[in-house]
Amino acid sequence: MEGLAESAATVCGVLVVSELIAKLCPQNKALGFAKALVGLTLLVSVFLAALGARWEWPELLNEGAAQNRELEDYLGGQYDTAAQEQAARYIAGLLGAAGLEAEKIWVETDIADQSGIVLTKAGASFRFESEAQRARALLRGALGEEMKIEVTADGT
Repeated sequence: MEGLAESAATVCGVLVVSELIAKLCPQNKALGFAKALVGLTLLVSVFLAALGARWEWPELLNEGAAQNRELEDYLGGQYDTAAQEQAARYIAGLLGAAGLEAEKIWVETDIADQSGIVLTKAGASFRFESEAQRARALLRGALGEEMKIEVTADGT
């Protein structure tokens, strides 16, 4: 019963303050809407206090945070996949400009601390060893010495 009395006192206090503010402000539809919205919120609050119900905001926020994390993971995975596809197209174009056609191209990426995606490994498979050697030299020159590059020739 104390919660109900506190809620009623709060409602009365807010209504008195809102009426004093309304006296100072010009009357228009926006002010009437705001007053009605505050009044409705306060009435619902008093009604819930009378029933003994409570609004559990932290639980709602925790559920939203869990959904947010799932969404971030999904979008991160989609972004990573798109970056890998783009890097593979870049390598295919680079090799194509040199007259080389790889049977298979693969790349590996990693998500950096600043939420950037970094190419960590690139690889290609060729039919002949001579093509593999040319591609290895081309990729080493284009991607740098620190990049892990794996070029194979399977001879089929």
